[in-house]
Amino acid sequence: MVVNLIDFNDFIDLLDGEEFDERPVDLKTFIYDKNFCGLPPLSDQQMTLIEKSSQIYKEPTLIKLYGEEEGEKRWKQTCNEVIFQLGKGSGKDYTSTIACAYIVYLLLCLKDPARYYGKPPGDAIDIINVAVNAVQAQQVFFKGFKNRITRCPWFIGKYNEKVGSIEFIKSITVHSGHSQRESWEGYNLLFAVLDEISGFDLESTSGNEQAKTASAIYKMFRGSVDSRFPQYGKVILLSFPRFKNDYIQQRYNEVVADKEVVIRTHTFKVDEDLPDGVDGNEFTIEWEEDHIISYAEPKVFALKRPTWEINPTIKIKDLAINFYRDQTDALSRYACMPPEAIDALFTSREKVEKAFSNLNIPFDENHSFKEWFKPEDEKVYYVHVDLAQKHDHCAVSLAHVDKWVTMKMAGAYTDAQPHIIVDAIRYWTPTKERAVDFTEVKNYIISLKQRGFNIKRVTFDRWNSFDMMEQLKSYGMNCEILSVAKKHYDDMLLCVMEERLSGPRLPLLIDELLELRIVKKDKVDHPRKGSKDLADATCGAIYNAISLTPKGDNEIHVYRYDQFDEDIERKTETNNDNVIRVANKKEIPANLRDFLGIDDEEFTMQDGFVDNFRIL
Repeated sequence: MVVNLIDFNDFIDLLDGEEFDERPVDLKTFIYDKNFCGLPPLSDQQMTLIEKSSQIYKEPTLIKLYGEEEGEKRWKQTCNEVIFQLGKGSGKDYTSTIACAYIVYLLLCLKDPARYYGKPPGDAIDIINVAVNAVQAQQVFFKGFKNRITRCPWFIGKYNEKVGSIEFIKSITVHSGHSQRESWEGYNLLFAVLDEISGFDLESTSGNEQAKTASAIYKMFRGSVDSRFPQYGKVILLSFPRFKNDYIQQRYNEVVADKEVVIRTHTFKVDEDLPDGVDGNEFTIEWEEDHIISYAEPKVFALKRPTWEINPTIKIKDLAINFYRDQTDALSRYACMPPEAIDALFTSREKVEKAFSNLNIPFDENHSFKEWFKPEDEKVYYVHVDLAQKHDHCAVSLAHVDKWVTMKMAGAYTDAQPHIIVDAIRYWTPTKERAVDFTEVKNYIISLKQRGFNIKRVTFDRWNSFDMMEQLKSYGMNCEILSVAKKHYDDMLLCVMEERLSGPRLPLLIDELLELRIVKKDKVDHPRKGSKDLADATCGAIYNAISLTPKGDNEIHVYRYDQFDEDIERKTETNNDNVIRVANKKEIPANLRDFLGIDDEEFTMQDGFVDNFRIL
């Protein structure tokens, strides 16, 4: 005769009268009571996350604990899969460690957890958090989970810490795993958290690494949990989306059958002390908020929300600087509104075109300097050269730090940062009949010095540069090698996103910048049929200017949002004689004096800027 093991155990439990060694407390008591976790208040959304992730009891048990109506309700809401598409900083890891700790607590309250689920008495039950890599696994989840356990008096004497795991009494083990491990099959998995699954590989690089892709890892753990605990086991997916249709978005879209999408907006004030409506002091972001109506799969729960709606300690205004610097990146990280591609270096065409919008080109059609193209007094200039002779463009870029700027963001001043002017970009294009004449390139650089530009340094890429460097040194120029890399582009990217860069409008340069891709996380490259010669030359000159211009020798301007463009426009006003004239000196505006608390007699103002020492 075949005995249904689950039914038989239920019968034994009825005869026994109680399946608990200790009646468990409810979730709120576990979280807030000092005898347990004693944590500060969570948001309603964070409580929902934990509730949906931690219900592991059978229906009769829930009825016994909460009464028939509430018990049946909780059973009907029991999930086998939970998908949380949440903004960075929302407390995903924090809440997942609480859920994991509560599950362990619920298991340990049972007389025999394994027998409760129809397993041989004393059989192992495994719980695992899977991170992108070993470092992430140890430093984020395991560290947080260990903190929950060690600070909870109830767990004293009930566990033993191992390397990469915590072993509890009654054969309960919590493992800290990562996606690079070959397999976790063979474990009796009740609960699996796939942490930051959007950071897992989306595609396999070889046929032998299928288990390392996000899809394969999910299927492995889904199958393992279902085979061991089909009604009660859970797989939890946590991540903010990296790009459209990454794995968290794929799985989210698969389980959601119908939803209402609500468009939300928020307008930031760069300086909150200025009144509403001040021109250039406001910018608006927009994101989508999903309200799920129905699911395509049973026993699933999904949620997509921005950071500030989940984490009670973060307000949207706290993220103003992030949205100001790079709205595309911030919308992805904090509002779950990812871009089309993850590998683009410059994600905002608008910002790039704005940075390189100066129509005053310093050369005429014969490549001769226009009369107005002259250096500013006491400014120091920097050159970078990207040499090419037969196939690519050869490019030379000239740049300098115009000033150092700071602005009031979210009630505080930002650190002073350089505002860069790219004064000139000249390039040579080889043809089938004629290679680039490096003598022309050398003479052009010399002509810049002869025109009066105080060139502190000329840098070259590594290709075929030694001879030209020696020739320029004979003219008193300091020449060095600079191989433009991602770290240099990161500086340029920040200048573009913070609108601290002004350069000439060259369509070829703009196209190159927008086509740049991040390769293997630490390299910037162009498409196979593209180029980045002008981009490299410009990036190198910008880097030289930033790294070699001392902040202490420059006055610091106080700016509001979008004021950079206004200043550039004033400084490049042209008359019919094509001579650029600096606009007349103006006092700092009264409204800006007011919010800075500046008295007219405290210090001298020039051109609307404030002394570095006094402002900071």
